[in-house]
Amino acid sequence: LRSTLDVLGATSLSSTLEVTGASSLKSTLDVSGASSLASTLDVTGATMLKSTLSVAGTSDLGSSLTVRTTSWLVGEVDARSNVRVQGDVDVQGDVRGAQTLTVTGATSLKNVLSVDGATSLKSSATVDGATWVKDA
Repeated sequence: LRSTLDVLGATSLSSTLEVTGASSLKSTLDVSGASSLASTLDVTGATMLKSTLSVAGTSDLGSSLTVRTTSWLVGEVDARSNVRVQGDVDVQGDVRGAQTLTVTGATSLKNVLSVDGATSLKSSATVDGATWVKDA
């Protein structure tokens, strides 16, 4: 085919469709089997995935990411800007920070607090239980 292919109704291909130049679809593309793209998929409108999205390489989100249900982040998450969480954060491992951790509301620790450096409290501290102070 050396010119335009214009299909108005439902069409089924029982073999391969190979396109070597720019292509545009003005309606739905429904793929029921495995598909591969050798280059970039550029989507300018809303996109809905009704199953799993698996990414094998690095992903870069140029805008915000909203997660509306429980999600597991397995591996490293690198956020180069602010992260806002409206709900509980359940961390089942170490939390490390290269900068200051600031907590603006009430905070409860249900296990040992270990501090390896100078610490200052700018208000009162209430301790319910035994307290040990060791001189260095």
